[in-house]
Amino acid sequence: MEQEREQIIFRINTPRVVYQTIDNETIIIDFDNGAYFSAEGVGAEIWEGLAKGIPVGQIQRAVAQRYAGEEREIQSGVGQFIASLQRESLILHREGASADPGPIPDKGIADAGSRPAFLPPQLRKYTDMQDLLLLDPIHEVDNQGWPIAKDEAAG
Repeated sequence: MEQEREQIIFRINTPRVVYQTIDNETIIIDFDNGAYFSAEGVGAEIWEGLAKGIPVGQIQRAVAQRYAGEEREIQSGVGQFIASLQRESLILHREGASADPGPIPDKGIADAGSRPAFLPPQLRKYTDMQDLLLLDPIHEVDNQGWPIAKDEAAG
């Protein structure tokens, strides 16, 4: 069972979800519900691995090599982060494995003495722009264009 879990591969839930990584922070937008998310540091690295189709076990091992901490704690933190991505429907199980996508790119952490401490990744969810992100720019705007919504009362 553990070996099966290690071989699980996910894919980004496109076209519903789009993302961009800048300066080790990944911003993820879910166009179905208008929420957007932020994952920094190790969370951004995990997202990058998932986006490349790297199996969960390989991601966990790469994180354990890159960060100082108990292996069990790291596996748990990575697993919980991935579970949070699944709960938000940002990732889906990928059917059928393809060729080995290769390793997660090394971020330049050289030896065990210089490895930063592992901090469990967090997925931060924001809903302050839902109305704007859900606004249909063709049908639900007035003559001024997006992002100005039609005033239904003015008719």
